[in-house]
Amino acid sequence: MNSARDDQSVRWAVLLRGAFCLLLAATGALSAADPKGEEFFERRIRPVLVRECYACHSSAAPEVKGGLRVDSRAAIRAGGETGPAVIPGRVNKSLLIDALEHRTLEMPPKKKLPKNIIADFREWIEQGAPDPRDHPPTANKAAEQSWELVLTERRKWWSLQPVARVSPPDVDGNDWSTRPVDRFVLARLRQRHLMPAPDADALTLLRRLSFVLTGLPPTAELVRSFPERFARNAEQALAEVVDGLLESPHFGERMARHWMDVVRYTDTYGYEWDNPAKGSWEYRDYLIRAFNGDVGFDQLIREQIAGDLLPRPRVDRSSGLNESLIGPMFYHMGEHRHGDNIRINGVREEMVDNKIDAFSKAFLSMTIACARCHNHKLDAVSQRDYYAMAGMFMTPRWTARSIEAPGRNRALIDKLKRLRDQIAGQLRKMWKPQGEKFATEIELALVKPSEEADSENPRLALWRKALGDSTGKKAKAADLASDFASATGLDGLKWLVSRLVSAPDDAAAENAWKQASEQWRQAHTQRNRKNRADFKVLADVGRDGWPKNWVIEGDGMRSGRVVDGTPLIALDGKAVVQTLLRRGYHTHSLSPKLPGAVRMPRQQDLPGKYVSLELAGGEWSGSIRMADNAFQTEAVKFFDWQKSRWESFADIAPKNGIQRLSYDLVTSDLNPNFPPRTGVARVGARKLPDKDMGFRKRSWFSVTGVVTHVQPGQPADEMTRFSPLFDGLPPKTARAAFRRIGAWLAMAVDDWAGGRPDGDDVQVLNWLLSHGLLQNVSAEGAALAALVENYRAAERAVPFPRTVNSMDERAVVPVDYPLNIRGSIHDRGPNVPRRFLQVFGSQKADGPRDGAGSGRLELASFLVDPRHALAARVYVNRLWQWVFGRGLVRTSNDFGRLGDRPSHPELLDYLAREFIAEGWSSKRMIRRLVASRTFRQGGRPTEKAMAADPNNRLLHHAATRRLEAEAIRDSLLAVSGRLDRTLFGRSINPHRHAEDSAKRLFSGPVDGNGRRSIYLKVSIMAPSKFLLSFNFPDPKLPTGRRDVTNVPAQALVLLNDPFVVSLADRWAGQLVSEDHSTPEARIEQMFVRALGRSPRKDESGRWVELARGLSDGGTSRLMADRAVWKNVAHTLLNTKEFIHFR
Repeated sequence: MNSARDDQSVRWAVLLRGAFCLLLAATGALSAADPKGEEFFERRIRPVLVRECYACHSSAAPEVKGGLRVDSRAAIRAGGETGPAVIPGRVNKSLLIDALEHRTLEMPPKKKLPKNIIADFREWIEQGAPDPRDHPPTANKAAEQSWELVLTERRKWWSLQPVARVSPPDVDGNDWSTRPVDRFVLARLRQRHLMPAPDADALTLLRRLSFVLTGLPPTAELVRSFPERFARNAEQALAEVVDGLLESPHFGERMARHWMDVVRYTDTYGYEWDNPAKGSWEYRDYLIRAFNGDVGFDQLIREQIAGDLLPRPRVDRSSGLNESLIGPMFYHMGEHRHGDNIRINGVREEMVDNKIDAFSKAFLSMTIACARCHNHKLDAVSQRDYYAMAGMFMTPRWTARSIEAPGRNRALIDKLKRLRDQIAGQLRKMWKPQGEKFATEIELALVKPSEEADSENPRLALWRKALGDSTGKKAKAADLASDFASATGLDGLKWLVSRLVSAPDDAAAENAWKQASEQWRQAHTQRNRKNRADFKVLADVGRDGWPKNWVIEGDGMRSGRVVDGTPLIALDGKAVVQTLLRRGYHTHSLSPKLPGAVRMPRQQDLPGKYVSLELAGGEWSGSIRMADNAFQTEAVKFFDWQKSRWESFADIAPKNGIQRLSYDLVTSDLNPNFPPRTGVARVGARKLPDKDMGFRKRSWFSVTGVVTHVQPGQPADEMTRFSPLFDGLPPKTARAAFRRIGAWLAMAVDDWAGGRPDGDDVQVLNWLLSHGLLQNVSAEGAALAALVENYRAAERAVPFPRTVNSMDERAVVPVDYPLNIRGSIHDRGPNVPRRFLQVFGSQKADGPRDGAGSGRLELASFLVDPRHALAARVYVNRLWQWVFGRGLVRTSNDFGRLGDRPSHPELLDYLAREFIAEGWSSKRMIRRLVASRTFRQGGRPTEKAMAADPNNRLLHHAATRRLEAEAIRDSLLAVSGRLDRTLFGRSINPHRHAEDSAKRLFSGPVDGNGRRSIYLKVSIMAPSKFLLSFNFPDPKLPTGRRDVTNVPAQALVLLNDPFVVSLADRWAGQLVSEDHSTPEARIEQMFVRALGRSPRKDESGRWVELARGLSDGGTSRLMADRAVWKNVAHTLLNTKEFIHFR
């Protein structure tokens, strides 16, 4: 009975549930067809679901939470683990409303939605929950819908808006300043009922200006003269000092060091081996020249992002350097992994992440790198944005470039060519008569040699040595190649002569000739047939130039194309010619100082599995395999071949997502990874010394042939040089055979003298030269000797190459980067087309034009476009920070939601607009800022101001600032008289207590040779410990604002560091050698030099008392006691005032 009743209950429940479902379906169908209901859903409901819920409750979610999906009608009504989310028409029974109102459930979990939105959902459900979404979107579609709505909100953020056009506010009763900067500042102060602090005194302003603009203390002369000038006319005195400091060469050093923080300047690449960053010091000097020359920052943006692509590069007149090509060294700062994706999966991803992070922080104050694994959690940057930019930065080759401007060496190159031609003309005159005697000389040397003949003609012995063994005796056939099948060079000639000399009669001699001729023909035919079958000539580079999409670099390549027989002039010794060159490219044809590089296309774009080049090279030239721009690879081979040989370069099956594999041939200066880590650079047993940093190398290589092939192997020497020798009937006698050989050798000389040599002639001529059979000593003719000396003098004048790691986009196939799912290198998704951030425009408009190239040039143009001026706003904030110590936006590398908002947004936009109007001039903007009354304020805030604005965000006084690490060190050098004010040059190793030669961590002088701190080498692995003590930034990361700490270690450094102690002693030596009438006068001078002011009377007394307490004699002895004044100087250098300015 109970069982039957239960069955009946179950049947009724099933029927009722079915009826209810049909009713719901009908309601859904009716509501979906309701235009007004659908419009309400699309406008009020769907955007909220997408924006607030899809991340966790849709097909786009990595894991659907609670089993609930809200991305389709069926899914939202079915609900999740807790039941139906929406029941049409029943608001209070719908769990979605419960969750939105944060009753038993809470959704979204972090923050309750506004009441009006919850009211919309209630109304929607009351309408019957009309919902046109028949099917859930795909995961990609759901993610796109979600991101579009998120982006719509995030693009409203203040820093993404175009720079506004604002006017300085009018401030009632303003008798403080009419300057625009001050009007903005005063208006904000008035809003909080505050007033600016009174102006600082003259010497406080002078010290402040000197450190802000040059990073050095003011000179004693200026300290003594400025107060009087300031008292007469403060505005004029300040203007004159500011102009002088802005024109000081040390202004460029100061501003360059600020920017070097932003771009994570390093001289090394860190990780285990800390390899040197090629040309880093050139980039530093480039910045100094740019700031001193007030190059517009818009130009610097273009150069650093796309300087290699500018149609009219900027050339420095004084140095003849292509400044624009140095700019992209910006990309190659910071930490770089060793190896490549062939060996270590993920190297490429780390490399490009470094670039994106540095670019976005430096020029946009955005943290784009946060979107590597997912859409940015707070800012308007999607994961697709990240990988779209990755393609922009990965498309160009990351490699070394020669920064000499075209024509920098042209005069010297033209002179060397002219002298080389003249030397060749003299040699032709000498060699042609010598060649005419070859036949007779060989006959005399080999038929009936005698001591009497040798004494009359010493060349006969040379012939026997050349055609016999090393002692000049006839060569034994058994010691030579038995036939031409294995012969190389002119081995076959020695073998032939040995048979001829050994022949007992003329018939035997004729038979020996026939046998040699037949062996040569067989070998020649066999090798020729194999070459034709297995190898395809890709280019005769000496005749036709390089194949399409092969790129050359450097003056060594541009001037290195020669015809057969071009003489390579010997640069020292008695010889005139080192060798005669074959047709092709020889980077050292004029000077081995001239750099050269050949960059092959991607291996997959070359015909055949292999490409082989006929190469020679030396002095650390070599080849480097580049997989997706990983130039820190150890896949490098160094050349040390004085004779050409074939070298094959194989295509490698792609792995770990590699998109481009290519090979470069490079002299050492154009090798982006030279010197590589210690131990890698070696040829056989020869190893590059650990201390060799790769400077001033006479590196060279030659290319005389290029072929492609499918199977491994190398083209064989077809020995065509013997063809003229064996053409025609064989000679009947040994004597005739010797004359035939002489005539054949003379033919090569005659061809060369007549200006028509070929490669075979060159081989014969070099054989003659190597055996002293052609005159090759400059002393044999006054005219020739003078020409050779002039050539060598001109070659000595050729400067060593100037190269940097930069970018090269010539003939590259653009790269679209794959999106790594959740940032995983093991889960690569589809490629993302190259473009800039979606928030700044449509996806198509912000990519490279016509899909060609990287898009970097378009990116740079966008950043400097005055219509939005975002980069100008970012940079002006940096200038404000460098002048005032803190930016209007304190987080100068992050204008996003995790950063601060500007304290004076209208002022920031006003300055950005003025900056653009004044040609992006850093000097003009800085002059505007330091001329303001805001900058002139004193450092004593009122109690009211500190209570209302304790962090001084409203700029009611000038805060006391500690000097940066470099300024402290430079001040020590300046005050002690040790400062070397020379600009530019290679970086100097900081002083180290222990060296590590394996990592090239060598020690420099204790005082760095007196050079400013900007010239100390910045090693990622071991920066200067002195600078680190005072918050020198981590060179691996872009630094917008340095930390400022006050820790005991800093006092200990100033007290005990040998650098400080030695400078105190040096200063003391100067003091005791100078004529000071009293201890008070000396103390006064020390204060002026160290603190930029004279001591107060009570201060002077205390310091004199200190000096007398350290001395055990009278005033005369005190004034001459160096040890006393060393301690006094050291004490003064340890005062707080010395390392601060007010």
